[in-house]
Amino acid sequence: MNKLGNETLESKAHRMIKEKIQRGEYQVGQRLIEAEVSRELELSRTPVRKAFAILTVDGYLEFEDYKGVIVKNCAITKERYIEMLDIMELFLIATIDKIEAKSLPFSNRRISDKAAEFFHLEEATERQCMEYQLWFLNEFLSYAKNEYYLQVVNKLYDDLLEFAEPDVFQSATKLFDRTLDNYVGCGHCIEEHDYTAARATVKQIINERILFIFR
Repeated sequence: MNKLGNETLESKAHRMIKEKIQRGEYQVGQRLIEAEVSRELELSRTPVRKAFAILTVDGYLEFEDYKGVIVKNCAITKERYIEMLDIMELFLIATIDKIEAKSLPFSNRRISDKAAEFFHLEEATERQCMEYQLWFLNEFLSYAKNEYYLQVVNKLYDDLLEFAEPDVFQSATKLFDRTLDNYVGCGHCIEEHDYTAARATVKQIINERILFIFR
């Protein structure tokens, strides 16, 4: 997004509508009418129309037949986060299954090096924790050679960063030191061809997060 002093009308409309959704001025389920929003924002209808399209892709709005543009319930609640964790577990287990079935070569070196890089950060921010988690997931899932897995997981993390409720975001970051050790341990098990232990470690990662969020 451009700096405010140089932003286009389209980006201005996008920013203003997004802020109104985040502040609750446009509520979940509310129908947004292009002409009314244009008058409210004192902008022409073209940039508002384009902003609607972008915000639909971003996940803030959705289009419903016979209703038009509706404010979407995009918040990542505890329940939705658990659904996301279940998906990640399925993908990781399926990847381990493929590595075992195909006898794919696996190296834990990149995972160990990335873990050391994280532990050298003096004070990792919550966003950095999330970014490192996503890196480890991408590293493991790359062995499945399945673009769908990568697309889904990256979309899940984009949504977490954008829409997670505070307690969900905290849950996703507070256990990261422990989770990081488990990722390294999982990689070591795969490298040693102990696939049963690797699957158990994945389940441990997921279960610890679910227990933490309901602490």
